[in-house]
Amino acid sequence: MLHQLVTSKTRLRLIVKFFLCEEETYLRKIVREFNDSANAVRVELKRLSDMDLIIGRPVQNRRYYQVNKEHYMYEDMNRLVRSYVQWEQLQEVLEETEWQYVYMASEEQPPHGLEYIVEVGENSLDAGKQLLIGGCMKVTFVTADTICQMEQTLIMVHSLDLEKSGASPQPS
Repeated sequence: MLHQLVTSKTRLRLIVKFFLCEEETYLRKIVREFNDSANAVRVELKRLSDMDLIIGRPVQNRRYYQVNKEHYMYEDMNRLVRSYVQWEQLQEVLEETEWQYVYMASEEQPPHGLEYIVEVGENSLDAGKQLLIGGCMKVTFVTADTICQMEQTLIMVHSLDLEKSGASPQPS
């Protein structure tokens, strides 16, 4: 449903990224991650900033953005995004494996299904495993080498580094 409410693919990707991965990021990093034009990302960052859903701060020659947790709609948007990406079901899968990063493949959107790519260690027994959950969510476990060879656009939505620092995007 969220993909029908938010008709801009870039804006939808940004909303999902900011609400799931609470770390700060900047324009060029997003452009590389989304494999999108700088102008398209800049326009959507401005729209989200104008709505106060994200906040930006200048650091030297970059502007860093992150979700605005003080926004009056933050809790509702957070629940909507997590429901849209089936975050609870994914968390259950992640509890059973040692992982480093979680990416969302941006090519497929509901109702066709969601695809998550979970980066695991080189020696992980989970590497190469694929799970289909609820008939509409595919989770694939791969190594860093495999991710480097993938051609599809991946959006980093969770990292073990964030979880260790206590900044992990847990539901409230």
